[in-house]
Amino acid sequence: MDFISILNIFFAGPCLYISLTLCLAGLMRKASVIIEGRSRGLKFPVFHPDREADAPPLTFTGRNPFFAVVSILFHIAVIAAPLTARGHGILLDMSWGVLPPRFNPLFTSSFTGIAMVTGIILLSRRIIVKHVRALSSWRDYAVMICVLVPFITGMMARGGIGNYEAVMFIHYIGAHILLVSIGWTRLGHFVFFSAALFVTSGFRSREAE
Repeated sequence: MDFISILNIFFAGPCLYISLTLCLAGLMRKASVIIEGRSRGLKFPVFHPDREADAPPLTFTGRNPFFAVVSILFHIAVIAAPLTARGHGILLDMSWGVLPPRFNPLFTSSFTGIAMVTGIILLSRRIIVKHVRALSSWRDYAVMICVLVPFITGMMARGGIGNYEAVMFIHYIGAHILLVSIGWTRLGHFVFFSAALFVTSGFRSREAE
C-alpha cells in the first residue's frame, strides 16, 4: 500500500472526527458572537449606507432575481450533494455504524452538477461584473475555489477521470478544508443561510422609513 492510499484511509475515516470537531467549535463561536451582538442591539448583517445608497431594495429574492435563484440553487446543491452520496453513507456506516438513507446516484450527480454550474456562474460574476469585482478580495475567490474543489474531484472520481487515488486524495483534502472552513470563515453562512434571507428581506425598505 503506497503513501497516498494510507493518507486516503486516514482522511476517509479518523480525520473526520478532527474536522467535524473543529467545524462545530467554530459554529458555536459564531453563534455566540451573533447572540451576544444581538443582545447589545447590533444588527446582522451590518448595514453600510455609504455602500448601499444606490443599490435597489434588498428583498427575499435579492437584488437580482436571476443571481438570487442561482445562489439558492448553489446553496441547496452544496448541502444536498454530500448528504445523498452513497459513498459518504458507506463511510459513515464503516466509521460510526450509522447508515443514512440511500438515494439514487442520479440525485447525487444532479446536485453535484448543479453545484458546479451555479458555482462557476457565481465565480464568473465576481470576476466579470465590475462593481462586484471591486468589492472582492482574494479571500472571496479562495472561498469559492474551496467549495468547488470537492465537487469537481468527486465528479472526476465518479467518471473515472484521472488517477483515482490522486483525485480522491485531493477530494478528501478539499472536503476537510471545506468542513473546517464552514466553522471558522464566512462559509459559516451556509448554516445560517435561510435565517439570513429572512432577516435581510426588506431590510433596505425598513432602513429607509
